[in-house]
Amino acid sequence: MQYALIKVTPNYHALVDANEVYSLTEEGRGNIEISPHDDDYEATLERQVVYGVYKPQPHFDFPRSEVKRHIKECVDHWLINLQKNKGTHIAIEDIEIFDATIMRNCGHCPKPHVSADVAFAALVKAPKTFNFGHGQNQAKTAFLKWADIDLETTLINRKGLFAFVAPERRFKKAPTTDNWRTFIDTKRAVTYAQRLR
Repeated sequence: MQYALIKVTPNYHALVDANEVYSLTEEGRGNIEISPHDDDYEATLERQVVYGVYKPQPHFDFPRSEVKRHIKECVDHWLINLQKNKGTHIAIEDIEIFDATIMRNCGHCPKPHVSADVAFAALVKAPKTFNFGHGQNQAKTAFLKWADIDLETTLINRKGLFAFVAPERRFKKAPTTDNWRTFIDTKRAVTYAQRLR
């Protein structure tokens, strides 16, 4: 399982990706190599349409309207993806949120149940070498890193995380800020969101 709740205090459990756990260990704290996020770095990024699901922190029990607001707050801000000791900045330029009911199996209930997860398609800027996968493997997780707050504090107190499941690969031309919505397949977006474990 890629996502789990870790105990922070007796009354609070934080949602984390297995790939982020290293940054919370004694060895990992302060030992993460983070990519730049300046204009020169941004000029090297390429746009992709990517399907995914936003997973809000379950402990906070945000209403759906607030979760959508949290998602939109992340547009045009740097997100960070952690893979063991490496952090990569990526950005969402625009996002389309889908009002689909996403079912999840929490592990202790006999049947899947309605989750607070939100399916989306996003126009993402990421390094050319950044592999979003193909929907059959683990998602790439990214989250908004708070300014002037250390990585560990942000990680355990964030409002939620973006799980990028798969890029749209049916088109040969590159998406732009003007045409990217024409690339979206709503059914595929919701299917990928449902499939994530």
